[in-house]
Amino acid sequence: MVRKKILKAVLLSILLIPSITPANAGLDAPVNLDNPRVVPIYGGSFDTASWSGYLYSSRIVFSAAHSHYNFDSNGNLTYKELGIFTVGRPNSSAKDSSGRVKVVKLFLADFKTIPSGGVINDFVIYVLERDLVPMVPGKLITPEINQELVEAKAEVEFHGYGEYRDRCAPGQSPPCKKDWQNPNQRTSEFPRMSVMKLSPVLSSWMDSQKMSEMANERFISNPKGCPGDSGGPITTIYKGERIYLGMGLDGNEGYACGAGGSLGNKPNSYGHFSPVYKHLDLIKEAEAFVAQQTAPVASTKKTTITCIKGKVTKKFTAINPKCPTGYKKKK
Repeated sequence: MVRKKILKAVLLSILLIPSITPANAGLDAPVNLDNPRVVPIYGGSFDTASWSGYLYSSRIVFSAAHSHYNFDSNGNLTYKELGIFTVGRPNSSAKDSSGRVKVVKLFLADFKTIPSGGVINDFVIYVLERDLVPMVPGKLITPEINQELVEAKAEVEFHGYGEYRDRCAPGQSPPCKKDWQNPNQRTSEFPRMSVMKLSPVLSSWMDSQKMSEMANERFISNPKGCPGDSGGPITTIYKGERIYLGMGLDGNEGYACGAGGSLGNKPNSYGHFSPVYKHLDLIKEAEAFVAQQTAPVASTKKTTITCIKGKVTKKFTAINPKCPTGYKKKK
């Protein structure tokens, strides 16, 4: 019975918004184009952004595993049938269909539920069919930099193409259903940015089991986000360079533009994400796949050469032909 209740809570938290309810959602968050790697992602036949991502390199994108996967009643991972999905150019209008590139491969982290409720390792990598735009690999946080930032309770930026207006009408209690006829409840045309802070400690209400299960996640003390922001990058400026920390954002007891929770922070409200340094092996796999994509194709064209041995002359035709032992190629 307890396990069923936990799974029910997990499923509700996943389904309330594309990410697990972030707290005190970024209502009316300002448009911000300072991060040159924020990209809109489109699922199925939708003509507006479905969620958000981070362009790590020319054809590698980081995003949220929960945008593609759910958990069934037994806690087993299941894939959402989304059909073809594409990625738009960095900071482009969500209404602009030009320049979008199809995703051809997914690399999934160890995305899973935990017994105390919730998920961890919410991270996925997309490989695109071709280069989206020329882009050198982004700078990634390290465990050492992470420790420094957490101890300083550093501010971080969260960019996404999500909703930015309140779903709930006056007098309504969340979760409020999305009104597709209301343009204010669509995803933003351009990415918006919320400022949050890293938290050096886990929420005080967590018991020892949950603290242990989430020890390798990173925490946000004032999380913000709305439906459609899922997978958007959490970054910060470190020594003059923008570095990527992880994808945004999972959490508990959040308003999320009216999609879940209640307006105002609750004692057990928190946000968390899987730091990217946990997934370096997965990134290497994606980079190896890209290398295979871009490797030059061996020639299949046959050519003919003339080979000489003393007074004997012979011609050989093949793919990359070579003269046999004792013969020299005629120049």
